[in-house]
Amino acid sequence: MPPLDATTLEAMTDMSVSAPAPASGEVPVPQVGGAKAGSGGVADFLVSIEGIAVQFGLLPVSLARTNCSADAEALMRKLGRFPREDDPWLPVATLGPLLIVAHHNPKAVEMWGIPSFLAVRVVVSREQYDSVRQDLVSRTTSNPLAQENAVEFLPGPTAGAGDLRGAFNWLVTNYPLETNDRERLLRLHAEAVEKNGVLVAEDYNEIQPNLGVALAYLTEGMSRLVFNPQEAPRQDLFPTPLLDKHGIFPVYCGTNKVFLLCDDDNFYAFEDEWLSSGGENFEFVPVIADSREIRQAITRNGSTVNRSTYDSEDLGRDLSLGVDVNLVEIDPDDVAAINPSNVNHTPEELMHWVLYTAITARASDLHIEKYYNLARFRARIDGRLQVIFTCPEEMLMRFIALIKNYSNMKQSRQDAQDARFAMAIGKRRVDVRVAAVPWRKEMQKLTLRFLDKSDGVKELSALNLSKRQSSLIKRNIVRDQGLILVTGPTGSGKTTTLYALINSINEEGTNIQTIEDPIEYELEGINQTQIDEVNGINFGSGLRALLRADPDVILIGECRDEETATAAVNSALTGHLVLTTLHANDSMRAVSRLLSMGVEPYLLADCLALSQAQRLIRRLCNYCKRPAPADEATQQMMYKQGMISAVLTEPIYEAVGCPECHGSGYSGRIALMEMCEITTEFADLIEAEAPQSKFREAAIRNGVLSLFQEGLLQVIAGSTTMKEIQCLSYTAV
Repeated sequence: MPPLDATTLEAMTDMSVSAPAPASGEVPVPQVGGAKAGSGGVADFLVSIEGIAVQFGLLPVSLARTNCSADAEALMRKLGRFPREDDPWLPVATLGPLLIVAHHNPKAVEMWGIPSFLAVRVVVSREQYDSVRQDLVSRTTSNPLAQENAVEFLPGPTAGAGDLRGAFNWLVTNYPLETNDRERLLRLHAEAVEKNGVLVAEDYNEIQPNLGVALAYLTEGMSRLVFNPQEAPRQDLFPTPLLDKHGIFPVYCGTNKVFLLCDDDNFYAFEDEWLSSGGENFEFVPVIADSREIRQAITRNGSTVNRSTYDSEDLGRDLSLGVDVNLVEIDPDDVAAINPSNVNHTPEELMHWVLYTAITARASDLHIEKYYNLARFRARIDGRLQVIFTCPEEMLMRFIALIKNYSNMKQSRQDAQDARFAMAIGKRRVDVRVAAVPWRKEMQKLTLRFLDKSDGVKELSALNLSKRQSSLIKRNIVRDQGLILVTGPTGSGKTTTLYALINSINEEGTNIQTIEDPIEYELEGINQTQIDEVNGINFGSGLRALLRADPDVILIGECRDEETATAAVNSALTGHLVLTTLHANDSMRAVSRLLSMGVEPYLLADCLALSQAQRLIRRLCNYCKRPAPADEATQQMMYKQGMISAVLTEPIYEAVGCPECHGSGYSGRIALMEMCEITTEFADLIEAEAPQSKFREAAIRNGVLSLFQEGLLQVIAGSTTMKEIQCLSYTAV
């Protein structure tokens, strides 16, 4: 195949299909006839994918991965059929309900029978096109596509430009949505309208990522460039703080133009700041995208952790200490000069590098400890500890001393201490809780918990609730009195769920009081009290004080003892809605846990409204997950658990590993929730102090799904693997 130049591009207009019809499941091979290499005289810009894209009004992209994503393949099978020409556009990613398709030749016509208004076209290099095509051949050979699809004749939306409500109504009426997905969209849309009135694109993006962008595209068509920030490749042209400050990210940096992901066309402030700092004078082209997804792309771009991070040159970071002793200021602009494997750097520089690396890798905790003759730094990323740095053990006490200085701790090695400090990374503010524990040979281990303020408080729509779960929460969160329990081990997302619940009812007419240790997120409109043992404020005494503050809703950070549990129950009985967390294995055992604390059964039966158990499991990486047929043993187990009633024809997915997920096969986490609403039947069992077996029988009759069953639903949906939920098998029915 000759290189793509002006002559070749013109010849592609007259392509003819001369190859025999392919076997079922095989993607046809492009046949280009009469193409000759250009004879020169055409500018390089015109023959680059940048020039071709500009000529046809499309977006040029250098794909972050050279294969068809699992989500894109699934959407292609829903919307398309077997291609009938030899040079089809290839599915590479999704944008909400839309399919992103790529080609090196914008004049190609075949699009798998997918209506043009449901496809976002981008231009890629011939090499990337061939790579994606080869991957797609292997997938469709084993699982052939249908020869026909009624979606091909679907009438397009009639909504005018900017009519997002009209486009949404068309989507839920005409688009081939699953029943559960349609009901969920309608439910979340109704809630958003009730809360905000007329919805803008950002409101639709909160209902479902990229939905607002997709609806805008449906009303404006190809006149608007759009893209999914999750598919944007990494960049090194612009400094991270500048991108973070303006909320934009480059999806393609060409010779003359830079295509910027943004949530609106107004990025003049970014352009002025870039040019005033001596940056090259590009023409910036707006590409509309979901603002939250853009932020995630910026964060992902700064993440460099992999399985051999502690000796990788790519992880170099030079971080400076702020003048405020309690605030560590980290400027990512200065990171290029340091290599953590270089012994000439000071402990302070290395400590700042470790903190920055942990934060950009989305770590929730950092462990600083001795390991044989090394000082080892392990970050908990997506629930798993991973070594990000090691050094000689002689430096360990220097690192511990630095952290203690940041958090105003005593330098004593024999005391167990707790403190905190803050970090500023560009616009991000991260609070750090520090726990120091004595260790053998008069040493110490430090554990740092990161509370990232930039993540904010999640909306209920972001918790991925099922229809049943959503209805249970909505029914109980508006009660005028009662007790809502969220149970689970440390680090299972209990506090995040509680914040989402109270934020959903944070209104002017509701007085919400909290007592927490610590206050993780500061919410305007909510009165938050910090535990202060020095001044005599603990959960028990603080709760009694809050009852005199005329509360409507009370959030208790944790029920730790009999005093707190009894006070919470009494508060729920005296006309308050109380939300709290508890350490219990599942929603049924939360009852026995409270009873063992000394709460009277008849009081608990009267006040308990909802008990929820929660766990976090790792989500499969969308870049590299691969479909695999469910074996007979797995299907038998799913059938026994009541998750399927017939043979599972759709594949489940398995982890593979790629650079985007640092070789783990997983990226991010999902909350599994076992919800049990306390009905009259349950209340009678509580009052009678019935055994756990009776509670479980009643739960099954009332449609309560165990944590393992909820995990199986995520496996069937392609979000996680059987291996990941195996640890919850003890909750199986």
